[in-house]
Amino acid sequence: QDIPSQTPGSLEHTIPSPPCAIAHEIWVSRGSRLWTLMQEKMAGADGCSVNSRHHQAIKQVAPGFEVTATAPDGVVEAIECGASTFCLGVQWHPENFWRTGEFRPLFEGFIEACRK
Repeated sequence: QDIPSQTPGSLEHTIPSPPCAIAHEIWVSRGSRLWTLMQEKMAGADGCSVNSRHHQAIKQVAPGFEVTATAPDGVVEAIECGASTFCLGVQWHPENFWRTGEFRPLFEGFIEACRK
């Protein structure tokens, strides 16, 4: 847990930023579910820009999961579990782009998997 959420009077170390502010690029593993869903939006590139704004990240990936996207500094930005019908976790906030649709394919992929 975060120290600020557990200790009264501790300092908040989250840096506020606008929800749709692009923070950095990520590189996406070709052939991953994320890459398959986002390849049209990425227009042939190996990555895209995201609004990642966290102060925590994955240190060790759990067994059965694989890293499918990373930031330039090596922070894990997406993980997937291949044994699952749809198990994809991202470190950024695609929901903040609901008006512009940059990450709509993620939600469409999830909805399609739910229909099966």
